[in-house]
Amino acid sequence: MSHLRSLNPLQLRAATYGKGPLLVLAGAGSGKTKVLTSRIAHLVIDKKLRPEGILAVTFTNKAAQEIRERLERLIGERADKIWAGTFHTIGLRIIREEAGRLGLKPGLTVYDEEEQLLLVNYVMSELSMSNRDLPYRTVLWEINLAKNNCLSPDEYARCGESDLRDAVAPVYRAYQKKLSAMNAVDFGDLIMKPIELLEKDEAALRKYRERFSSILIDEYQDTNRSQYTMTRLLASGRADLCAVGDPDQSIYGWRGASVENILKFREDYKDAVVVKLEQNYRSTSNILGAANSVIVNNEDRIEKNLWTGNLQGEPVVYEECLNEDEEARFVVKEIKRLKAADPAMKFRDFTVLYRTNTQSRPFEELFFEEGVPYTIIGGFRFFDRREIKDCLAYLKAIQNPDDSLNFLRIVNVPPRGIGKATLERVHRISDAHDASLYEAFRRARKEGALNRDASDFIGTFEMLRGEMPGMALHDFAGRVLDITGYEDFWARKRTEDADVRVKNLQGLVASVRKYAETHPKATLADYLNLVSLMSDADQVDGRQDRVTLMTIHSAKGLEFPVVFMAGMEEGLFPHKRSVEEETVEEERRLCYVGMTRARRLLFLTSAKHRTSGKETALQLPSRFIAEIGPAFVTKKAYVPAERIREHMDAIRKILNPG
Repeated sequence: MSHLRSLNPLQLRAATYGKGPLLVLAGAGSGKTKVLTSRIAHLVIDKKLRPEGILAVTFTNKAAQEIRERLERLIGERADKIWAGTFHTIGLRIIREEAGRLGLKPGLTVYDEEEQLLLVNYVMSELSMSNRDLPYRTVLWEINLAKNNCLSPDEYARCGESDLRDAVAPVYRAYQKKLSAMNAVDFGDLIMKPIELLEKDEAALRKYRERFSSILIDEYQDTNRSQYTMTRLLASGRADLCAVGDPDQSIYGWRGASVENILKFREDYKDAVVVKLEQNYRSTSNILGAANSVIVNNEDRIEKNLWTGNLQGEPVVYEECLNEDEEARFVVKEIKRLKAADPAMKFRDFTVLYRTNTQSRPFEELFFEEGVPYTIIGGFRFFDRREIKDCLAYLKAIQNPDDSLNFLRIVNVPPRGIGKATLERVHRISDAHDASLYEAFRRARKEGALNRDASDFIGTFEMLRGEMPGMALHDFAGRVLDITGYEDFWARKRTEDADVRVKNLQGLVASVRKYAETHPKATLADYLNLVSLMSDADQVDGRQDRVTLMTIHSAKGLEFPVVFMAGMEEGLFPHKRSVEEETVEEERRLCYVGMTRARRLLFLTSAKHRTSGKETALQLPSRFIAEIGPAFVTKKAYVPAERIREHMDAIRKILNPG
């Protein structure tokens, strides 16, 4: 049984446990992905379960891909039949399969955050509300939170009195109505709609309960109310449920996740068996000891004794700097010193973690000045660029003509003489006939109410819709850029910025080509949905030799040989809001997550003075620094070069014994 050979006794017990609910408490770096994949392989190979009857839910698309790749090595082509993905991708798969039952059409659009904000803006304008009356982002936050808590517009309006809820409730109701009219869903709907289906349609509930004989949920501590409800609905039939997680790594309460879901697992599933994975394979003994000495201060947790057989390693280094610029200078100096001490080290071996994205500026500026290559996760993504958004809007509108939001974005891009009067006329037709903007344009064209430019655009749009089914995905993307004149629009500007945009558009076509080559049966909708569902963690590319900068939230599930945690100051980390709202325990869990990303060396830094806007404030070191056991931390940054080389050589021998 090669798929079970390398497991330790507790991992083996979790992987081969038989019938009934199972909770695997997997400490940081304890090999939970290995356990998940080994358990699935065991179910398929030894228990003869049908792969299509196994549902594996992960927290990120990147984690789902890693599980698929490992399973391909263990069970071959059968891995393709397993339902593996995030709650959102699994929910989308159910929605597409059951579109008719949910009142949706094939080819629906998944709206990302920018599109959600545009729709909120659109709806509030119709309700004579402005961003000054109520910020769009506040409204969207409330809507998303309501969906995470399984609240429909009517339920949200009834769940308590407050000025904010009274203002948001009619927007939420109109927003949801517009989504349906546009044959679109947002992230919240990807969970809400499957729940709606499973709760109201007994035949559908029976179908999915009979389909899945085994359900595995990763990162169970970070599930919100809607994800918890979806799990309960699917797992209350004959399926065996295996939940894997760690209460000490629950860090998403601010967006609706509830650590209570894992803490009360044994209440929800009375005969549940608990297996604790307490051996850490990732970090040195000093790093693990430091992290443990911080997290032990939390009261709302399940006791674990996380240990490691790894080398003791160097103590965690704490450095208090004069200000944020000196903090960045310290990090750059240490990166260069460590690389000089061990030439085998790469820039990709280093990461800088911080509590908020605003902390990246001094690091970006100094890295650029010093020639240190870097990449930012959670910053301005390739798919967020204007020209890429425009091209994706074309593809979305062509693929889903009911998507009036994206149709409106591209109707006059590039400029084609469709003015305000034409748009107002078309909007009146749309309202009068309860039709999409595309259908309203078609009606106006038939009635001769469009000028030549608008009429030509609709003709081009319809021609592209007709060509789409018979073309390869990347050929069609290139065809759209060509026939609409969008790429030429930028090329004719002949500026440096325009040249970059043209190259980005060509990069998008290359991205579609790469996707089509690895997913030969995929549709345009598959690619567009993939882009909409990408998370920050999915941007990490370990093949690029660059220092990674990101928030600690984005680093969840990742690991690096050397980690710098910056901004370890009261009011910043823990964040002042957590102190006011008495959620410091979640901040401490976030600190624990950040510390346990480090495999070999961990540096903690703070600034005595930090500037925000026009104000410079005196800062105090984070309480988390004081909580680290003195045996695990030093304030002396210097580690002799020979110690670094010896330490890293010993690690390489462990990782590559041959």
